[in-house]
Amino acid sequence: SPIMAADRALAEASTRHGPETLLASLAPGAAVLIPGQPIMKGATEARVALAARYASPSSYSWNPVHAVVNNDGKFGCTMGYSRFANALDSIKTEHRGIYLTCWKMGKDGRWKVVGVQRADSPGEALSMADSATLPGGPGSSLYASGNQLARAQDADSLFAMEGAEPAGPGPAFARYAAADAMMLGGSTFPRGPQQIAEAFNGYSPDRVITWRPRRDVGDGSGGLAYTVGNSISGPRAGKTGPSYYNKYMTVWRQDPDGRWLYVFDLGSPRPGPK
Repeated sequence: SPIMAADRALAEASTRHGPETLLASLAPGAAVLIPGQPIMKGATEARVALAARYASPSSYSWNPVHAVVNNDGKFGCTMGYSRFANALDSIKTEHRGIYLTCWKMGKDGRWKVVGVQRADSPGEALSMADSATLPGGPGSSLYASGNQLARAQDADSLFAMEGAEPAGPGPAFARYAAADAMMLGGSTFPRGPQQIAEAFNGYSPDRVITWRPRRDVGDGSGGLAYTVGNSISGPRAGKTGPSYYNKYMTVWRQDPDGRWLYVFDLGSPRPGPK
């Protein structure tokens, strides 16, 4: 597909020229999410952090394996696997990770990156890190109505409210998952509402995941959109325990009944409060 070809071309150019290639491909206001940083917008905000993490002698490469596109083919998101060697590691290690990149075709016919999330050093080894395809990956959009990005952000907000309920995050993650959704980030990717709900079995009732989509970032059209925001996994009120600060990128697809359901969800760590 054209969007997969654009991702492969960016990957090949980045291998030769480093993070400057991605910076040149970013649309104004594109969301850039990389480990250890807050959500950044556009090349100006992201330049220093991208260079610090990925420029030589560090290296980062990736391989797209799946894409979902909107109903006119001019917006879509790619998912794939990455390899990252951080020059700052005391023991040289090649980290195998995951990424999501969302793309939009400009009036000049060129693809620009409107959002990217890199989970380049996951704590668990990926069972499919060398795969060339994503078996059972979600389908593309066939239906669209209303203000696309705002509707997806509204769905994300409702999702967050339900996720903080005493029942824990599992029921909310299942309810807002498309039938072919995949939750990325672990060693395997739970698929569909039932497997995603089961992934939260045993989640402590003393803990809660809270998040909120940012309204100033994101993009979407033609029944497909992505949202980003900050999240915290920590103890419920009155309980004790550690807090983990993350940020997320969620790809949403509109169903024929008008509902927005997510098809991909991926997080990465960010700095906590001072």
